[in-house]
Amino acid sequence: MGWGDRPYSSGPEGPYRSGGMTIGLPRPTPVVKGLLIANFAVFVLVIITGRDKSPLLYWGFMNVELILHGQIWRLVTYQYLHDVGYIWHILLNMLGIYFLGPPLERHWGGKRFFWFYTAGGTLGSLFYVVLVGVSFLPDGVMVGASGCVLAVLGACAVLFPHFQLILFIFPVPIRFAAVLFTAIYVLNILTRGANAGGDAAHLAGLAFGVLWPLYGQRFWQNYRLLRQHTTFEKKQQARRSEQEEMDRILRKVHEMGVDSLSGREKKFLSEATKRQRDRDRRAGIDNPL
Repeated sequence: MGWGDRPYSSGPEGPYRSGGMTIGLPRPTPVVKGLLIANFAVFVLVIITGRDKSPLLYWGFMNVELILHGQIWRLVTYQYLHDVGYIWHILLNMLGIYFLGPPLERHWGGKRFFWFYTAGGTLGSLFYVVLVGVSFLPDGVMVGASGCVLAVLGACAVLFPHFQLILFIFPVPIRFAAVLFTAIYVLNILTRGANAGGDAAHLAGLAFGVLWPLYGQRFWQNYRLLRQHTTFEKKQQARRSEQEEMDRILRKVHEMGVDSLSGREKKFLSEATKRQRDRDRRAGIDNPL
């Protein structure tokens, strides 16, 4: 990513709590800290194990041909690899995570933030796969967490518009920066310029970051409601099936006696009675069975 960033916040949602505009260093939240450690640790391991010839790099970089041959883990692993010959690559990405990640993690919680972060980078690589697949861009090797970081930036632009970024030496509103980056990425992709593949991942990550806070919350709520409804229906169906089987067994007992029951039927009757007793106990019903 060819940008530097540092947010300034005077609102209660940002990393700074003072009433005026100030500059400070936020304390990394748990997932952000883990991402920083993981990225820097992998970077050092790649250097130790051979730099450009490191097996970690060879095993994890993004390449469309290898993806299409079933190595789908590369959609995620490339996010933790960086160009060891360009130290600014990892430094700028980690600065983006460090400054913009904590407010999002506090806003969504660690689990959802990590899912969002990973999804941003994964969608970035998938967009690159599509452009290569339709022969719009050539295949190559791609590494870096930039798609993830751009997703984080896009979400912050929606949720925390009072943030500002330092571009070169000038502070600019985060939404202006997001629009500027979008224009640069689109232009570079359309002209098939240098690092157009990387900019495809940047653009897709940024777009996802903007769209998720706007529409993703509604999708997530609907998904959870659907899961709850589906789970409830499955439980109701299971109880109906259990009741039908229990009625059949009790009719058999009434007509032919307990000795007529098979071992499976006796076990089913015992377990079903215990489950009913537990449900009654939770509901506060005194069941003499």
